[in-house]
Amino acid sequence: MLQSADAAGPSVPARRPVRILLSAVLLFSLGIFIGRYLLPAGGGTPAALKFVTVQEGERQLIFPTFWEAWDELHANFINGLEDEKLFYGAVSGMVRAAGDPYTVFSPPVETKQFEETIAGSFSGVGIEIGMRQGLVTVIAPLDGSPAEHAGILEGDVIVAINKEALNQETTIDEVVQKIRGEKGQEVTLTVVRQGEAEPLDIAIVRDTIAVESVRLNLTDGIAHLEITNFNSDTSQQFTTAAREAVRQNARGVILDLRSNPGGFLDSAVEVASRFIPKGTIVVSEKGKVNRDYEAEGSDILQALPTVVLVNGGSASASEIVAGALQDQRQAPVVGTKTFGKGSVQEFMKLSDGSSLRVTVAKWFTPSGRSINEEGIEPTVVIEQDRETEEDEQLLKAREELDNLLNPPSA
Repeated sequence: MLQSADAAGPSVPARRPVRILLSAVLLFSLGIFIGRYLLPAGGGTPAALKFVTVQEGERQLIFPTFWEAWDELHANFINGLEDEKLFYGAVSGMVRAAGDPYTVFSPPVETKQFEETIAGSFSGVGIEIGMRQGLVTVIAPLDGSPAEHAGILEGDVIVAINKEALNQETTIDEVVQKIRGEKGQEVTLTVVRQGEAEPLDIAIVRDTIAVESVRLNLTDGIAHLEITNFNSDTSQQFTTAAREAVRQNARGVILDLRSNPGGFLDSAVEVASRFIPKGTIVVSEKGKVNRDYEAEGSDILQALPTVVLVNGGSASASEIVAGALQDQRQAPVVGTKTFGKGSVQEFMKLSDGSSLRVTVAKWFTPSGRSINEEGIEPTVVIEQDRETEEDEQLLKAREELDNLLNPPSA
């Protein structure tokens, strides 16, 4: 996942076991000592932009401009300062300067919240958020969540939290932290919604969010398999549901990935593996290292005609699965264009309990289509009419599945 928000943070497929590419961050006190006082052999005043030198195998950190600003701030700032906040703020600012909304640094408290989220249970309002054109955008409210009951919709742009306006410097993790809180407490989100002339203030009471990621509804031989998130236990839940569908002689499958913001890469690969033969490419990763992820076997649903349901809230791991079935099974994809979250984040736990998520690659479907910012285009485009109680997209998916089960005669 990653970043799922709640806020679980933006939705991102993560790799498990998570590779540790960078395992240490400067300890606060030691980092200050080395950064401030350790100079290269030969002494002298370092140039302002000479950040790092290496001599005799040891890293020597020289940040003269940083310490000059530090001293001036402490000497002149009118209010009190917390050195720990300044330190973590400096690290966060460095990472933010990379210019990628999904490459983020999280202090220990935020890291703990993130880990709770991807475990499948947390306290919040139950929304998934991401960055779209620099704006904090609701990917989807979780089904049955306080956010859904309060009226938050896919595509809403969050512009303020408890009347405090967001700005271009506000990160996804900072938004998550502001939205989250104790069960029973209220938080007000100000959102801009397409079709509304003025921003809307929506009050939501926080609650415990337990994510049940797979649901099966079997009617008239049609297995409606809905996946709401790709959490650590999703592939096991999905395999159990798929076996039950086969046991009950399902004739076809509707795989519903609507408003699914993503999650773990391995869960996505394992779910796709239920539909396509072992060794078939599920998704390709292209970055500093290129890699193909292949189906792992146990393709118990391969023989069943399948239709995939998506919408603008389908992101990340959802797009991987939809793209794999569209390319490898020629499965009809019904709904609206997906979110387009096709970058890969590596999650790295640092020594003090903080963490880095770094964009290391982009996702491509088996046929070579880029997912990032492009999304998955449906085979059959149909909007959901929010003014009716009918699920038009699901009805259209059933119609498409009927055509697969009962092809017209020549």
